Amino acid sequence: RSVLSLLKGAFQSFSRKPRGFEVNTPYLNGSIEGTEFVFRVEDGQSELTVLEGTVIASNDQGNVSVSGGESAVAEQGKAPYMRTVVSPRDAVQWSLYYPPVMTVHGVSPEAQGPLHNAAWLLSVGRVDEARASIDKALEQDPNASLAYALRAVINVVQNNNEQALADGNQAVALSPDSSAAKIALSYAQQAVFNIPGARDTLQLAVQQQPNDALALARLAELQLMLGDRKQARESAGKAAALDPMLARTQLTLGFAALAEFHNEEAKTAFEKAINLSSSDPMAHLGLGLAKISDGDVDAGGRDIEVAVALDSNNALMRAYLGKTYFEEKRTPLDTEQFAIAKQLDPNDPTAFLYDGIAKQTENRPVEAVQDLEQSIELNDNRAVYRSRLLLDKDRAARGTSLARAYKDLGFTQLGVNESTGSLAVDPSNASAHRFLADTYSGTRRHETARVSELLQAQLMQDVNINPIQPSVSATNLNIVTIGGPATPGFDEFTPLFQRDTTQFNATGFGGNNDTHGGEAVVSALYGGVSLSAGGFHYTSDGWRDNNDVEENIYNVFAQWAVSPVLNLQAEYRHRETEEGDLAFNFDPDDFVKNKSVDREQEVARFGLRFSPSTRWDVLLSYIHSDIDEDRHESEKVDEFTTLTFDFESETTGYIAEGQVIYHGEHLKLVTGAAYSEPDTDEVDSFTVDDVDFGIVFQDKSKDSVDTEQKRPYSYAYFQQSESIDWTLGASYDDFEEGELEKTSFNPKLGLQWNINNSTWLRAAAFKMLKPTLISRQTIEPTQVAGFNQLYDDPSGTKYWRYGLGLDSRISKDLSVGAEATWRDLDEPVQFSGRFITEDRDEQLHKLYLYWTPMEQLAVSAEIVYDQYESEDGISTSGGRPEEVQTYSVPVSVSYFRPSGFFATIGGTYVDQEVKRADGAFISSDGQDNFFLVDASVGYRLPKRRGVVSLGVSNLFDKEFNYQDDSYREFSQSASTGPYFPERIVQGRVTLNF
Repeated sequence: RSVLSLLKGAFQSFSRKPRGFEVNTPYLNGSIEGTEFVFRVEDGQSELTVLEGTVIASNDQGNVSVSGGESAVAEQGKAPYMRTVVSPRDAVQWSLYYPPVMTVHGVSPEAQGPLHNAAWLLSVGRVDEARASIDKALEQDPNASLAYALRAVINVVQNNNEQALADGNQAVALSPDSSAAKIALSYAQQAVFNIPGARDTLQLAVQQQPNDALALARLAELQLMLGDRKQARESAGKAAALDPMLARTQLTLGFAALAEFHNEEAKTAFEKAINLSSSDPMAHLGLGLAKISDGDVDAGGRDIEVAVALDSNNALMRAYLGKTYFEEKRTPLDTEQFAIAKQLDPNDPTAFLYDGIAKQTENRPVEAVQDLEQSIELNDNRAVYRSRLLLDKDRAARGTSLARAYKDLGFTQLGVNESTGSLAVDPSNASAHRFLADTYSGTRRHETARVSELLQAQLMQDVNINPIQPSVSATNLNIVTIGGPATPGFDEFTPLFQRDTTQFNATGFGGNNDTHGGEAVVSALYGGVSLSAGGFHYTSDGWRDNNDVEENIYNVFAQWAVSPVLNLQAEYRHRETEEGDLAFNFDPDDFVKNKSVDREQEVARFGLRFSPSTRWDVLLSYIHSDIDEDRHESEKVDEFTTLTFDFESETTGYIAEGQVIYHGEHLKLVTGAAYSEPDTDEVDSFTVDDVDFGIVFQDKSKDSVDTEQKRPYSYAYFQQSESIDWTLGASYDDFEEGELEKTSFNPKLGLQWNINNSTWLRAAAFKMLKPTLISRQTIEPTQVAGFNQLYDDPSGTKYWRYGLGLDSRISKDLSVGAEATWRDLDEPVQFSGRFITEDRDEQLHKLYLYWTPMEQLAVSAEIVYDQYESEDGISTSGGRPEEVQTYSVPVSVSYFRPSGFFATIGGTYVDQEVKRADGAFISSDGQDNFFLVDASVGYRLPKRRGVVSLGVSNLFDKEFNYQDDSYREFSQSASTGPYFPERIVQGRVTLNF
């Protein structure tokens, strides 16, 4: 009450009032409506220090405007007056929290020695008095280990990390058996992000002093940071048994329970920690996270505000407060907190990560990419995609679509480089796998790689609210999309905090050629169980006769965290496809007018992840699939005779895979094996029908093809130095499909070299035999040093790929690069019941330039050379080209306003030459060049409610000849696009609830 009366007597009003704070000390600080201030009442005098923004301080005698870097002072009966502060945060050092290195509860300060008294003074924030006691102790005894330990903690809190490390090491050197010295050193090591080193320091302390409860509690905290939840709980339990009145033990017990989805147990532990030490900000942070995990964002957010009030200069607390405001959709308070966190600790990647995600949702992808790249760089160039706290695992933040910002800008190669570089360091990083999968979306002939990366991301992820979109897990949809910011994914709206909740996402679209469809997913999270169910529908008449397509896909997914080390998941997918002749074989008029394909597929998938320790992960995957396909073609030879071809097939089988991942400090190993066994029953029917005589000839045949493939593999990722990462691997294939039998030993070699801070070299050479993938998914690594090794080739295709890439960051705003790759293929072709092998050669080279001249503008430009050559043989006589040579130069400019509006205009020049054999079944060939213009506009709805967009492909309705990629996949469904000789208009609405 006395504090409240002083507050009223000194300042009658503020321009805005804080919420969620209990006034139980003479100090009040918090963030309100964009203003960051600290209020202190002492000895009848009130002082207001503003850190960010502007506050009006007033009383009956007058008022004054106080801005960042200034203070106002008021005394009883006097008007407020200004006092300038050079560094405003230095003026509020008393508000900081200093973690303990020794137990001080239960003993009065008077009964302790000077350094013990200094430890107590730090525990209540009286840092100036504590520092004086420490300095005095060092004058009397320069070898006082505890003095250096306490000074190390002060330097950690005040961001003097180098001095903190020096003091911590000196404390341990002077007293090697001191737990306090090692605890202090561990905080200094954590401050420079050497969490494994800090853990090792505490393990030694516990070995030397097994009954030191504080050391055990600190060890539990570090074990939890490194993901060793089982050991963390054991250490915290021992600490609590030794000293049940120690707040730190309850704190780590709470975070351990939170990581295991035991929210009630976590809240109880955090409340005990607060009762034992109400000034510990981590306890309030943990209580806030537990409440949010239960779904109560408002109450949890207020606890996090209290945590910030107790330690206002803690960058990590600021980042979590920013997350809170992000969840409450209180823009711009979230980005303001992230900005403060960056200022407080520019070496902590946490705020950069969260701010990047927030800016992406605010239609600021240029700034988002800059923040995300800074976050990765601060993580030692490792895209860990989670905060340095690690205690709550940041499951939600890790599940967001980090690739979206790169896709919106058109900077695809940068997205590939970031995600594959991360996977070289941590091949079990679920976010990096999802990042790569999203980056591959829309990339030609990468469908197998894309859905395989998606599968790996799902197997390695923790339970979360991320919706599983039916359209994302399907391959070769052959739907026309505008792409870029006009086509958002549902994971773009994922919350940053993981909590028990239900989420609904939906999108609807429509355009010319009677094109329309939609997709909806409902997802839910409760404790250790996540569920999602959704459906997708698409129909279009296409851009010419018999180019129609209809897709219906349904998906159900469930995941269960059985224990901290065991995670199970199951998924069911059903897909129905009806399509005409979708291929664009250079001449727009060269198609089969009476062709239809009906396909139905059911997929059941089961997965398991077992992580017995932080060093090991075990993955198991089982996929069963049943595909029924009916093809019908008919063609009139003349006015009397019709030829008809009917093909029916049913393929049933499974693929079972297992994988073990070892995480060493400088070496990572991925070793696994796959076994697949699909069986196919086929019925072929060829009929000659005469108008006068009816069926004059009919040939019908049945065949069964049994396929079996065994594939062990091993990949080693190791760091030669901080700048050089090597990939060494090998796989072995034993492949049988009917009469076709192949074995192949496949070596892998890759190099990723950071030549300097702005130039990177990538190189790879590897051999591959395209595996039989019944759902086109595998958990084997899909790339070597950033070069894809899983192409959409027919099963059993054997090939070598060689690649070389150079990427350079000229400045923060300009990136350029070049990549050259070659593939030599031996492809199996069936003829008259037997298989023969035909040679193909491919080259794909490109130059790229990505430029962001201003924060609202992005320019993307590429020059691409794509060449395909095939030897004369069965395929070329059937219509496959002998040679396809394509030059393309896509250029796009995108504009983004933070208000939500965005627009993209792009132009693509294409020059293509196609050669086919004389007398081939498909005969269209020749040369053509054309220039296409595409454009899109859209608006991001406020508070992340969704996106509305309108896009146009081939704006000027240009007609041309073009050969798409359908000829490369005779045994698969067609791959069409990316260019169509007709204007295509499409509007889309995506909503998030």
